[in-house]
Amino acid sequence: MPQIGFPARAAVLARLRQALEAGTLGQAHLFHGPDGSGKEVTALELARLANCARTPPCAAAPLCESCAKAVSFQHPDIRWIGPAPASLGEAETAELMAAKREDCFYQPPFAASSDVTIGAVDDPGPLTVRALLRFLRLQAFQGRYKAAIVLNAHRFTAEAANAFLKTLEEPPPGALIILLTSNRAAMLPTLVSRCQPVRFEPYPEEELVSLLVARGEAPARAAALARAADGSVRKALALREPEVAAVYVWAGELLERIHAGAVSAAHLAAEMLHKGIVPEGEDDDGVTLPAPPVAADLAERRERALQLCEMLNLYYGDLLACRERGHDWRPRRPAQAARLRALAARRVTRSLLDDIARVERAKGEIDRNLNLGLTMAALLQGLVSNAEQDRAAVAP
Repeated sequence: MPQIGFPARAAVLARLRQALEAGTLGQAHLFHGPDGSGKEVTALELARLANCARTPPCAAAPLCESCAKAVSFQHPDIRWIGPAPASLGEAETAELMAAKREDCFYQPPFAASSDVTIGAVDDPGPLTVRALLRFLRLQAFQGRYKAAIVLNAHRFTAEAANAFLKTLEEPPPGALIILLTSNRAAMLPTLVSRCQPVRFEPYPEEELVSLLVARGEAPARAAALARAADGSVRKALALREPEVAAVYVWAGELLERIHAGAVSAAHLAAEMLHKGIVPEGEDDDGVTLPAPPVAADLAERRERALQLCEMLNLYYGDLLACRERGHDWRPRRPAQAARLRALAARRVTRSLLDDIARVERAKGEIDRNLNLGLTMAALLQGLVSNAEQDRAAVAP
């Protein structure tokens, strides 16, 4: 049976739906958990169900008019916003919504280097907090709820967060507010305290495989993607793209050079990222992945740097798992098992944990628009230093 609505996390949605039907859902929620854990699609599906015109809500075609509008991002009582340039206009927003109609997991390139802004007083722009607050103050037009979904709520500017706080303190009647974040600690504590927390865990591998198969992947390919993606649907979908696959291969090559103490290679990689360059590489099957086009602007370069950080931490997670689990370790990429075992044997668990923390801090600095080249150079230099210290510590 084809998917009706959005592919929400079933267990989480079941709890929320039970509260919705019992009238105990509450008005403000904070969906928090790792990136790619299904927070956004679950929020979108909850908004669809809350405004469905039928009882029970639509579960098969044909959809009611409300649900048809919800799944096409055209519902007058459901508003989605996320990090975007303050100058983004109606035409660009319409293009974004069209892309999300084609793929509800789609994220625009500018999301990697933008904030959730408050917007101008007179003309705030469609993806700003002021526009969202005006929307929430209006009476529902077609549904029962005015549903507001904010992606990456940890990226609120201070002004936007303070403006939104006033609405959370006294939500308008009929408002359903869902904030989404992968970094709860970076949010204004008063925002967090006024929301009901809903925790999301990474996708179990079997669930992620099923989702990928439903999106047209062959089972074997879906299993390989799910294993490599560490429970993140966004990573799994991204790895289908040649450009992201090239970044993954590059991360693996950098891992080798880091453990060989190649400081010059680390600095060269930082310089390449600063210029928007990713080299060609060779995947596990020996297929050459051509170098992606040079990133044209800062948003694309930041997105690539974030991708490289994520891919590095997939590898470092494998090294850590190999050290801790021994023979029970399952590598994300089986073809690289021997190579990763050899690297893990030269490492110390505490140092690997520090490496993972370093990469996460670098991601935060990239998010805050700090100098891309300097951030990556400092990160890679630190990773080289940790690897060298471990090699000396475990040497026979």
